[in-house]
Amino acid sequence: MARRGLALAGLALCATSGAVLAMNRFLGGRAVLGEGTSDFIAGHVWFWPVVTALLAMTAVLGVCWLLAQGRAAALRRLTLLGGRRKALTNEAVAALTREVMGMPGVHDVRVRFTGTRSRPRVMLQILCHESADLGLLLTRIGEDSLVRFREVIEMPDLHAVLRFRLVYQETRIA
Repeated sequence: MARRGLALAGLALCATSGAVLAMNRFLGGRAVLGEGTSDFIAGHVWFWPVVTALLAMTAVLGVCWLLAQGRAAALRRLTLLGGRRKALTNEAVAALTREVMGMPGVHDVRVRFTGTRSRPRVMLQILCHESADLGLLLTRIGEDSLVRFREVIEMPDLHAVLRFRLVYQETRIA
């Protein structure tokens, strides 16, 4: 949503600046702004430095935002686990996925690591049938499956986030 808004704002700014340039071209070099505005600008020497400062701050904020987006994308691709622990984790993730998939009402499971190297966490997205007992699933996964998973990967303090999504049976009225 925010990206669409930024794209629309950028398009609006480009269209406005293009319209101003076109007006200047078709007016034969005469002032695009009205006489009163031109007189105001000419009478106040602080006007253009203030406009320049505002535009510079906007540019700096835009560059900072772009750098933050790039850093977030890089962190998502950064490997949180390395070496022997990564091999153990891949095996443990496969076992955890098989175990959770075997529970009643579970259609699909996705396991991924997020967070930072110093504070990693595992996220499980569990797709369940609408009649699945989420309380039972939460208890079994939290008290059994994740405990074994943490032991296997040798990370007893690993924070886990479970997200359940329900799949509703489609009913058709004839």
